[in-house]
Amino acid sequence: MMHLSAALVTTYGLLALAVCSVWLAPLTLRSGLALPPWLCMLTLACASGVATGLLSLPAIAALLALGALAYAARRSKSGPLHVLLMVAMGCMLLAMSMHRFPGFVNPPLVSDLVISAAAAPVTQRLNFDTAAAGLILFALFCVPARTREQWREVGRHSWIILGTPLIVLPVGLLAGYVDVDLKLSAYTLWFIAINLLFTCVTEEAFFRGFIQEQLTRAMRRWKAGPTIALCVAALLFGLAHARGGALLAGLAALAGLGYGYAYLRSKRIETAILTHLALNSIHFIAFTYPRLGAA
Repeated sequence: MMHLSAALVTTYGLLALAVCSVWLAPLTLRSGLALPPWLCMLTLACASGVATGLLSLPAIAALLALGALAYAARRSKSGPLHVLLMVAMGCMLLAMSMHRFPGFVNPPLVSDLVISAAAAPVTQRLNFDTAAAGLILFALFCVPARTREQWREVGRHSWIILGTPLIVLPVGLLAGYVDVDLKLSAYTLWFIAINLLFTCVTEEAFFRGFIQEQLTRAMRRWKAGPTIALCVAALLFGLAHARGGALLAGLAALAGLGYGYAYLRSKRIETAILTHLALNSIHFIAFTYPRLGAA
């Protein structure tokens, strides 16, 4: 069952536009001040959330605190202070991913929707907290592709984008996690759009754009530093899925290796995002979703 209302469409539509606008160049005002379009759209999304009851003042305070921490961490030049700010921001991001901050309603978009007959019904929530946190992290710590050549660089690594699902999903098939289940439904486009904007962007900004990139910089004197950073980020990505069981955690870690390799080879976060989206979309369309016999 899908739940749509004017409040959801307005608030989350503005949030989706905020995520999309991170790829737009800042607007330069007459005063010379650069105004990021994503920040304008996120402000409108927050205002809509408060007006419609989907957000309350503690939620706004949490986002402001996260934004201040992220901005300070990015600007900090002091080693110890930089590390302290990074740790504080990481803890806050982890708490948001676990929905520990009050004030976010996070309503379901669909509830008890049967996508695969061999799997349990699915409930998918619209998580404003994690999507907004991922947007802030992406905007302040990732470098979006804005030129034709930068997007060409993403395209040159399409073999990783398509190759990662061709490795991970057959492993899931052999392990009994999924089975072949070709399907198209009215919810497919909704799933792909929400997964891209509210899941893939957020998770790749955190695990690749933040963790992998920061570890790579910290180990830049080591020849194996980039590889170690890739593996650590992939392992943490797997552990983040551990609530779904050891098999899901293992498959997520394997997928994380693909996403991390996409980022390492292309130096573009978009390659990792598209690799993540390709795997999730193929899983949704061609295999049991979310998994065989999930309770």
